[in-house]
Amino acid sequence: MDIKGTTFTIVTQIFLLVFLLSASKPVKADDKTFVRKLCDQTLEPDVCLNCILSDTGRESSNVSNMTYSILFCMYSQTTYAHQCADHLYQNTAAVRLKTTYRVCRDTMLSASNTLWDGLTKMEVSDYKNAHVSARMAHLDLLRCVFAFMKYANVPVPAELLSYMVQTKRLFDAAQFMFLLLD
Repeated sequence: MDIKGTTFTIVTQIFLLVFLLSASKPVKADDKTFVRKLCDQTLEPDVCLNCILSDTGRESSNVSNMTYSILFCMYSQTTYAHQCADHLYQNTAAVRLKTTYRVCRDTMLSASNTLWDGLTKMEVSDYKNAHVSARMAHLDLLRCVFAFMKYANVPVPAELLSYMVQTKRLFDAAQFMFLLLD
């Protein structure tokens, strides 16, 4: 792995550690009820609820903070997908598979970076452009899937697929939240 990849991985792990450490705060019952009611309206209520409730560092249960939590979960999943695709790329000799993994690795890195941009846009209440970032990351996810069909015509490996499916499910939950922010 090159220095940029190593630095990116370290920074990502630090942010994830801070996110997980904040999860030690208790969740208020009324907060959980509000989050559940809102998540029940999304296409992915369980994914939405689990993601938002895992972020107990939220200052309040407003739609903006909950959307931020979902974007952060998406960011984490695309980062894991990027690392997985990079590992597959590094450990593959077959030319067609190597091309597939390279394309997927690059698109997952793009998705991760785009979601990070979306998070910074959420912080300044630029919800419209944060939503654009989420949609662009979703397209990157699809580009990875298409790479498997185009270059290798093989199924997406299970571990990589699980990160991608979770990202897609989070995206579906985020879509509803962004509608509320418009």
